[in-house]
Amino acid sequence: MADTLKAIDSNLVTTGTPVDGGCAWTSFADSPTLPTSATTKMDAAAGFESLGEVSENGFTLGRSVSSTDHKGWHGSVVLTSIDSETNTVKVEFVEINRPAVAKLRYGADAVKAGADGSVSQIDVKAYKGKAVPLVFDELESCGFLRRTVVKKAVVTDFDDVPHQRGSLLVYGMTFTVNEPSDGSAPITVYRAKPVAA
Repeated sequence: MADTLKAIDSNLVTTGTPVDGGCAWTSFADSPTLPTSATTKMDAAAGFESLGEVSENGFTLGRSVSSTDHKGWHGSVVLTSIDSETNTVKVEFVEINRPAVAKLRYGADAVKAGADGSVSQIDVKAYKGKAVPLVFDELESCGFLRRTVVKKAVVTDFDDVPHQRGSLLVYGMTFTVNEPSDGSAPITVYRAKPVAA
């Protein structure tokens, strides 16, 4: 397939901004049906719950590899082999009284919701580390919806939550991405022009 893009095209440069409404989603179901495009509405996706607003930092995808340098007799590197790769997601949730957010931090069985739907009780127990999917929607400056689907991720680091007068309570977490059991890519990014309402 021929490359039809110009050598330089400023239309391919973008910033990421949150979409109207929810931008982050997860599911606590054992085998959730993951989105396979950027055209479906996440608020209509079966089994997925909104994680509400995130901090002004948005979310960060990290990727690191460990490698081994193999040297020849003269001491120069003749081959570098990749031993392993780790993908991470860093995000800070600000709606800490949303049950889905509290469940991510404390576990689904540790959180109870009140009649109004917000958190009424949290029993802080040892973290069990269940893998969950994460979906993030953002709007590119060119008008495309960019949907990042992380198929399985486990919280492996919790930020401290300072309780200071006048400061926002934030649940910051770092997730380590796991390989899906079906052998597919652990993270998929979809792009599409939003469908007019």
